[in-house]
This record gives sequence, structure tokens and C-alpha cells, in this order.
Amino acid sequence: MSLSHLYLSDNNLEGIPDALWNITSLSFVIIPYNQLQDLDLSENILSGRVPNLSLCPSLISLFLNNNMFNRSLDLRLPNLQILDLSKNILSGRVPNFSSCPSLKSLYLNNNLFNGLTKSMGYLSQIDTIILHSNHLEGIISEAHLFNLSKLQVLDLSFNSNLSVRINSSWNPPFQLETLHLASCKLGPYFPKWLQKQKRVKSLDISDAKICDSIPSWFWGSIEMCSMLNMSYNQIHGVIPDLSSVLPLLVINLSFNEFNGSLPLLPPDTSDINFSGNKFSGTIFNSCYLRNLHFLDLSDNLFSTQIPRDCFINLMSLDYLNLANNNFSGKIPNPTDLVCLVNSLHLRNNSFTGEIPRSLKDCSDLVVLDLGENNFDGTIPSWLGQSMAELAVLSLKSNNLHGSLPSSLCRLQKLQVLDISINSISGTIPKCLKNFTMLRTKIEPKSMDYRFFIRGNGTWSYDSAYIMWKGNEAKYASTLQLLTLIDLSSNNLIGEIPREVTSLVGLVALNLSRNNLVGSIPHDIGRLEFLNFLDFSRNKLAGGIPPTLAQLSHLGVLDLSFNNLSGKIPWNNHLQTFEASVYMGNPGLCGLPLVLKPCPKDKTPIDNVDEMNNQEHDNIFKSGGFYPYISRDI
Repeated sequence: MSLSHLYLSDNNLEGIPDALWNITSLSFVIIPYNQLQDLDLSENILSGRVPNLSLCPSLISLFLNNNMFNRSLDLRLPNLQILDLSKNILSGRVPNFSSCPSLKSLYLNNNLFNGLTKSMGYLSQIDTIILHSNHLEGIISEAHLFNLSKLQVLDLSFNSNLSVRINSSWNPPFQLETLHLASCKLGPYFPKWLQKQKRVKSLDISDAKICDSIPSWFWGSIEMCSMLNMSYNQIHGVIPDLSSVLPLLVINLSFNEFNGSLPLLPPDTSDINFSGNKFSGTIFNSCYLRNLHFLDLSDNLFSTQIPRDCFINLMSLDYLNLANNNFSGKIPNPTDLVCLVNSLHLRNNSFTGEIPRSLKDCSDLVVLDLGENNFDGTIPSWLGQSMAELAVLSLKSNNLHGSLPSSLCRLQKLQVLDISINSISGTIPKCLKNFTMLRTKIEPKSMDYRFFIRGNGTWSYDSAYIMWKGNEAKYASTLQLLTLIDLSSNNLIGEIPREVTSLVGLVALNLSRNNLVGSIPHDIGRLEFLNFLDFSRNKLAGGIPPTLAQLSHLGVLDLSFNNLSGKIPWNNHLQTFEASVYMGNPGLCGLPLVLKPCPKDKTPIDNVDEMNNQEHDNIFKSGGFYPYISRDI
């Protein structure tokens, strides 16, 4: 029986003896080693030079991916059809593969290659070239592609210094099915040579530096396209009726300059991302797509109300983002709603009325952002009763009143709670200690799959807008690491519950601009991961707990404008904060308030003189002064 397959993948191999490549037969196999056809050494920790396999001329497939090879080798394998060197640390120019004339599939992605050779254009049998995520630079032209008549898949994405310069009159010998040039330099004009590609099923020319309108011929040339990504360019114009492009399932035109109304789309479209444009009018054309599960229309110019039937359909999506528009009116409150949405972003619009009870049925919600609208009424108690998976809840900047319902404490998986800038009154519930996710440190390497969303044809991070250190920022990949409670700018009364110090995983706590009284919890130092702490503009009294100095990660601290008194703990990390942190507390004294020394302290001038006198005495005692005198003599 001939040896034709050798699989050594997914081990912990750190090296392979040179003798392995020199033997012509194996002791336990009679057939010569040069009959080997398939070799898989992927997902090990092999390093150094790619092994010389010239003694294996029968190799058809070679998998060396997911290792640590850093030196490539010009392979001479006349029968090789599949070569995978992806996810290593290979650098320099892409090797010359002309001695592999049978090569069909070449995977060199996720390396450090910085240049291409025109020899690639002689691989007449090749159908797949994957070179994304390298450091390729220079120009790729028709000279690199002129003889690739069988090429179907070309992926050069994420090589930001690579310019694609193909003559508009060139007639390519191939018909591509997959063309990915994301983050390459393809513009500024729309590439005319694409007009002759009639079989493209997946086209990604996002972030390709295109500053142009889309020519009319383009829409007719993508009749077989199922995935289209032209995001992050400066493409302008109106999108025509695309309902006849029946295969189109995923379309991402985000962050361009498109305007006009939403286009008609094929009935089976599943993913739509039109965010960051200038679309206006109604959203009717996206309301009734039977297979839609991802819709992002955020950051546009919509200023309409959402019809009841449309809302019912949209709430059956996995992901719905209508943020940063000017949608108005009340959110429909149907009793027959079937809510499947995982992530709902309605922030920064002009919605009015009470938070609709229909959201009670959205038991799968992970992110709910209703902030910066005109919602009124109270915070409904059902928010904490039916959303067991909720991780982010933002109700900031509305007209909500009443007290914080204790049912919110049932949100055991909550990581971000922002109810700032409302008119909430009453006390802070002590039961917030039930926020289980905030009671433990979130490990940076942990993976919380609740924050992953499937959209635009791939998996990506969900996002949320968070007020951080005075600036509002959008968090995506780091959202799962953020733990925050922001109840600032309300009418809360009573004391800060001691139970808050049990939330040892908190990174940010903002209770500023309320009417809180009592003292700062004496064991505030338990919140060792705090980076942001703001208790300013309340009526807090008493001293600053010494344990505050234990917060070594604290980057922002504000205790200003309270009734705090006594000496400011002036040791360790607290020495890095300025006097403005403590201003507006008449009873506080000591550094850094240099003009308000405590009664038993020296004045700042006395302290300087004392330090100088002590230094003078030390010089004499050490004998350091006398050698100096003797040298002068």
C-alpha cells in the first residue's frame, strides 16, 4: 500500500529533523518517500526557513499555514496544485513560483510580504490567489495578471500601500467570481476595467480611495453578485432600482456620500448597511424584505415616522440601527409583536412618548440604546424583568422622571448602565449589588459572544456610544471590556449606597450633578479597576477616605463642589491630580490646594525653606561639603 497522505497538523512541533526531508524511504513503509502527495504541517510552531521539499516531486497539496516560518524558499514542485503558507511571518518579495507550473490555489495571506513579482503572471493554471493582510506596496498592473486565464478568486485586501493601476482598455483574460481589493489604492476614479467582469459574485472595494460616482454600466455588470461592499469611499450619487439583481444578499455602501431615497432591493436581501451617507425620505423599501436580518441606516438624513407595520417587521431582525437621524413620533406599540432583535440602536433621534411596552417581548436584547431622544414617562419596571441577556442599557438625555425601579437590579449581565441627563429622582437602589457582571473583573482575553453580530456577510463587533472622560466615543471591539454606571445629571437624593463598592469590576462610575448627601463610602478603594470616578456637584460631606489612594488605575477624578472637609489624602496616585479636582469644597485643606494648608501643616514657603535647610544639613553630615572646600584650597 503506497504512502500518499501524511498529516501532522495541530500538534506542538517546534522543528522537523533535516533527515526527514533527505530519506527516500521510511523504515515502516516500503514505498519511496517521493510518492508523497499531500503534506499537512499546519497549526504548529515551526519556524525558520520553509523546508526544501524538492525530494517530494509528487506533492499535490502542501499546507504549512499557521506556523512561524520567517524565510521563504523558491519551491520546485511541478505537480503542486495547492500551497498554503498563510499566517506565518514570511517577509520580502513574494517568491517566484514559476517552478510550480501546476499551481491552482495559492494562499499567502497574513504574512509580511512587501512586494510582488511579475512571474505570478505566468501561472497559467492558477484559479485562486489570496494575498490579503500583508505589507505589499508598489503597483499591480495587467503585467502581473496577463496570462491568468483561469483566475476566479483574487484577494489583495488590506495592503494599504498597494496601488492597483490597470488600463481601462485592457481586456482581462479571466472572469473573476471573487474580487477583494479592500484598503488598496484603487481610486480616485471608479475602475472601468470592472465593466468586463460579468461573473463576479463577491466584490469588495471598500476603503479603496475612490472619489467618483458609479457609472451606469456597473449595475448591469453585477447581475450575479451576492455580496457587494463599497464602504468607506467618497462615492456619490443616487442608487438606482436594484431589485432585478436577484442574487444580491449583502450590500454595504456605508460611509460614502450617496443621497436620495433608499433603492428598491431584491426580496431575498439579508444584510443592508447604508450608514454614514445622506439618504433621506422614507425607509419603506427596507421594511418588507422577507429574509432581512441586519439593517443599519444610522447617520443619515431620515426625518420621518416609522409606520406600525414597518416597525413590526423590523423588530424581527437580529440587528437594527436607526441612530443619528431625525426619526420622529411615537414608536409603535403593537400587541402582536414578535420581537427577535438582539441589538437595537435608536439613539439621537426625535422619538417621543413613553418607552413602548412592546419592547418587553424583546427577551434576546443585548444592546438597547434609546438615548438622546424625547422619551418621557418613567423607566418601566419590565426592563429588568424580561431582558436576561441585556449588557448595555442607555436611556441618557431624555425626559424621563420618577425613581429608578428596583427591577433593574435583575439585569445580572449588565455591563453598561447610562441613565444620565434625565429627571430621575429618589435614591440609588442598594440592590445594584446584584449586577453580577460588575462584581467580577472582566478578563481582556475573554470572549463574550453576546457582543458579536453577524452582518455585512461576516461576524463583527457590536458597538455603543459611551460618554468617556467628557467625550462621547463609539466603542466596538473594546465594548465587551467596558463596565460603567452613569447616573449623572439627575435629581437623585440620599446617600451613595455602600453596596456600590461590591461592584469591583467597575471601570467608570459617574454620580455627578445630583443631590446626594452623606459621605463617600469608606471602602471605595475596593473598586481597584476604576479609571473614571466623578462625584462632583453633590452635597457630600465628611472626609475623603484614605482608601481612595489605593485606586492606582484612576485616570479621572472629580470631587469638586461638595461639602467635603478635612485633609486631602496626599500620597501615592492622588499626587497626580490637580487642585481643580477638589475645588468648591470650603472645608478641604492640604496639597494640592497650596493656598489652603491644614492648620498643623507648614505653609508652602515654610515647607520649601525646611526642605532646603534639611538638604543643607545632610550635605554637612555626609561629608560632601568638605571635599568641595579642599579642592578650592
